[in-house]
Amino acid sequence: MKKEKLTTLTNDQEAQIPVIRDQWLNYILSCENRLDRDKAREGIEWLYSYCGKKRPVVIFMDSPFGCQVAANYFLKFFKDVPANIRGNIGDNIGANIRGNIWANIRGNIGDNIRGNIWANIRGNIWANIGANIRANIGDNIWANIGANKLEYHASSWYGNVGDYGWVAYMDYFFQMKMIHSDREDDFNTFKNLLLSGVYDMIQFEGLCIVSDMPTVILRNETGRLHSVDRPAIEFRDGTCYHYIHGVAISPDLWLKLSKKEYTFTDFMSERNEEVKSACLAFMDEKWGSEYLFRFISDHLKEVDTYVDKKDDVYLVGTTRGMNIGVYTLFKGELNDIRLAFVRCYCPSTDRMFFLCVDPSNSNAKDAIASLYRVPRKLQSEIKYIQRQGERYSTVFTEKGRGILKSLSNDDISDLTHLPGKQYFSLLKYEY
Repeated sequence: MKKEKLTTLTNDQEAQIPVIRDQWLNYILSCENRLDRDKAREGIEWLYSYCGKKRPVVIFMDSPFGCQVAANYFLKFFKDVPANIRGNIGDNIGANIRGNIWANIRGNIGDNIRGNIWANIRGNIWANIGANIRANIGDNIWANIGANKLEYHASSWYGNVGDYGWVAYMDYFFQMKMIHSDREDDFNTFKNLLLSGVYDMIQFEGLCIVSDMPTVILRNETGRLHSVDRPAIEFRDGTCYHYIHGVAISPDLWLKLSKKEYTFTDFMSERNEEVKSACLAFMDEKWGSEYLFRFISDHLKEVDTYVDKKDDVYLVGTTRGMNIGVYTLFKGELNDIRLAFVRCYCPSTDRMFFLCVDPSNSNAKDAIASLYRVPRKLQSEIKYIQRQGERYSTVFTEKGRGILKSLSNDDISDLTHLPGKQYFSLLKYEY
């Protein structure tokens, strides 16, 4: 008799979703857990054996960068250390543990439950740890490697904090006794390896180099790595990385910003727009909007200001903020380069944002409108526009929705902007 899929959760099962998710998030974000070397070594020896590899020598380091230094040392002086084997281990774990249990979950749990738990556990953990902390540190390690003239060695595909998402997801089903699998013992052994305090590892034939957890992790309210007072991530050996709202900042740039030695010429010379925005955010948070304003305006001339006040009818169904947009156009020249910025002032938060615009704009109204883009074929079929920061939401007329469905790739790429008067007549709300 075929077993029916589970399609609903009990109140207790629902209540445990955030509990199990937060257990895994807090394990690293609390920075209270240190590497248990005996437990980690036991788990690594099992991992190698499970994947058909001989027992490795396990070397413990205090940071991922320390692991890279150790890998370079051993491969330089011990020629018998073969190549990195993360692919072999990844294939074995991915197919035999993750794949086996995933198939079991798919066969016994309804799509609605899987999707809900996937988003609340795996998705949340991946966004906060895998795609944020581990990925950002990984990018920074590349910079360290280049600066120290070391050879980069890829870290493991399996056996690090990047596994928290899928392991926590499957762990939920096991803890709630919603599935049974002949791989449950293997899964629990792999889970215990992660909970031994391993942050990351580099896996070679006969050699495994393991990194301890960070000692400091600082984040902003959205969970991105962030601090204007100290490194956002620190490891026991002194390895540390600076981030402003998730954007990596080099040590030299951080020092310049901290000492107020960062100049407008430095700002204009920076090619990475994210780094430029991070620098402005640093100054705003560290020393206030007035300092940021002077940093920009000392090199630019105020040309025009436009104030957009919406009717009260547009506040229905919102938080009833002031709904006032204040835009000031600044223009100037630096090293024969024409510059133009629009300062957007938000009276509800008392924050200012500076957006680069085309210097050909002569007034603030047209300048801020020029940042909105729409396919040319839909320009006359806009019902209204809503804006959240630099994200726009456009509602088209019924005719426009019909045109939208038939747009070719060339049509979608053929973008235009609106004149200021038309743009603000269509702008329903900003928030």
